[in-house]
Amino acid sequence: MRVNRIAAASLTGAAAVLVGGGTALAGQAGDDNRSARCEERVAKLADRRGVSVAELEAGIKAKLTARVDAALASGRVTPERAVRLKERIAEGGLCQGAHARAKLRVRAVLRSAAEFLGLTRAELRAELPGTSLGALALDQGKSVASLKAALLAPAKARLAKAVQAGRITQAQADRRLEKIETRIDRLVARTFSAG
Repeated sequence: MRVNRIAAASLTGAAAVLVGGGTALAGQAGDDNRSARCEERVAKLADRRGVSVAELEAGIKAKLTARVDAALASGRVTPERAVRLKERIAEGGLCQGAHARAKLRVRAVLRSAAEFLGLTRAELRAELPGTSLGALALDQGKSVASLKAALLAPAKARLAKAVQAGRITQAQADRRLEKIETRIDRLVARTFSAG
């Protein structure tokens, strides 16, 4: 779990730096419009800093790579994980932040679901097409409410830690938890495509 948070934090930090607080990707328009707006903002940011977009991207990737190196040196990640993170950083683009964060969130939730259901991730992937996480839980004699509680537990723990450290207020944590609960509800009820 700690390793995934480092990856997510690195990707989130890069996106936030690039788009002035992460607002560039928050619009309701389609992916093409979001991407175009992001690229426009990145170009403006690079111009304000007096560098090219490529130089800005290289600088951010260097900072992210340094974070991975620091995590490796402190023992927070394994050497294998550090290699994978560095590959992801090298392959990533500046305006892929929202997609990458969403993918990481879904992966983390599906990993928690697999653990709760007593399945490997590969087994869960094989079982999901044509059904939902809620239906799988019921098939295994577990309640949907217990599944949701298991999926929410890591987020609740992270938010409680953030409140305790003074990084966010309890009201902010409550609002974030409410949004996470809504997403979890949708994911648990979603029927995964068979294709």
